[in-house]
Amino acid sequence: MPANNIKEETNINKLYGAYASLSKEEFIKTYKVNPNGLTTSKAETNLRNFGLNEIKQSKPKKWYNYFLESLFTPFNSILLGIVIILIYTDIYLPETPNYANIIVIAILVSASTLLDFFEEYRSNKAAEKLKELVATETFVIRDGKEIKIPINHVTLGDTVILSAGSMIPADLRIIESKDLYVGQSTLTRRIR
Repeated sequence: MPANNIKEETNINKLYGAYASLSKEEFIKTYKVNPNGLTTSKAETNLRNFGLNEIKQSKPKKWYNYFLESLFTPFNSILLGIVIILIYTDIYLPETPNYANIIVIAILVSASTLLDFFEEYRSNKAAEKLKELVATETFVIRDGKEIKIPINHVTLGDTVILSAGSMIPADLRIIESKDLYVGQSTLTRRIR
């Protein structure tokens, strides 16, 4: 059997610690989890202390990044290569330089770059605005009641209620499940 097809044995305790193998009762006792969820005041305190449940996003690209990407597309790169050859053949070698071909190609490159730039820039700005409008929510238990909150307001100690098709709003431990199905392919990593 080739060495690259050998799968390593995964030790859950080594990767995730002993807490992953605790029973529901042991987990609740050890980590002082309240099955009735957090109180509103405790949740607000946690949000102040730990911040919102958000992943730091990379900074949005500046306009000049879009412009440079539009300028150096494969089509424009070929045209710019042709311009370099034309500078040698139409300007440097002849006694009377001819700028006509270079001007035509420069107009093509400019038009292609500007059209691509404006289209890309506007669509990315619209997508960023759309992301701000979409508010994903989840169900948690607060003050003993199941309520719907924005995902970024899930905090440490919240009891999250998941159902079929739910987006998992944070790192969490499942303490109780019924008919649980997980798409394993998203959790399994390949070892090469």
